[in-house]
Amino acid sequence: MIKLEDWKKDADYDRLGLEEEYIEYLGNKVVCHSLPIRPGRNLAVICETAAVNHRQKKMGYNAAQELYRRVQANMTKSDDEE
Repeated sequence: MIKLEDWKKDADYDRLGLEEEYIEYLGNKVVCHSLPIRPGRNLAVICETAAVNHRQKKMGYNAAQELYRRVQANMTKSDDEE
């Protein structure tokens, strides 16, 4: 499920998507993707990207975790070189 909400400057958003939010429908837990939207943005592309990301997670590839892993590896590598 995709929940569109207005962008709030003072809100704290998980931009990588490392944590999943769930909502319950008819006794079933369903993943809920909250997308903060600003006026003038291309909603079709934003929703399609969220859908592709969800599909990849279901198939075993989590892009957010992979990005986090690579950044941590590069930071560790940089610390070791100093």
